Amino acid sequence: VFETTTAGVSIQAPQLDIHTVAAGGGSRLFLQNGLFVVGPESAKAHPGPICYRKNGYLAVTDANVVLGRVIPDHFPNIFGPNEDEPLDLAGAREAFQRLKMENAEADGRSVEELAYGFIQVANEAMCRPIRNLTQMRGFDITSHALACFGGAGPQHACAMARALGIKKVFVHRYGGVLSAYGLSMADAC
Repeated sequence: VFETTTAGVSIQAPQLDIHTVAAGGGSRLFLQNGLFVVGPESAKAHPGPICYRKNGYLAVTDANVVLGRVIPDHFPNIFGPNEDEPLDLAGAREAFQRLKMENAEADGRSVEELAYGFIQVANEAMCRPIRNLTQMRGFDITSHALACFGGAGPQHACAMARALGIKKVFVHRYGGVLSAYGLSMADAC
């Protein structure tokens, strides 16, 4: 790419066409008129998802905890108001149970089925822009690799690659901290 326009400013220089696609762990979960909705609202870091033990909101991270994709025993005890407790699996399960009780559309589904439904919607929310940037422009993405970043990127990457027809997934060693590292290296002026 040699020319782009960002925020009304045209830039004419060789550059990579990179777009960030995300439905992060803080993306809030809702059932609206029987539909699974993920985001765009965020639980943010504080209070965060329910499993952070800070009276937060039901979020993608809670779904991953309920499904066993995030294992509380593998995390330090840095959650809760005093930041000395583990992730709260029981709290996340209870939040999904409340969602189930408050929505007739969820009747007959288990807590795990609800959590998995939200994960599928989050994955599709990330696949759609990738399709728009590639397949809708005539590119065959099946011969490319999907690069994933972010703390939960690898948890979603394989399902996304499968949905997109991509056979290789690239997980960078520092993918979980890449954004924080980039921010720390940025010029503050």
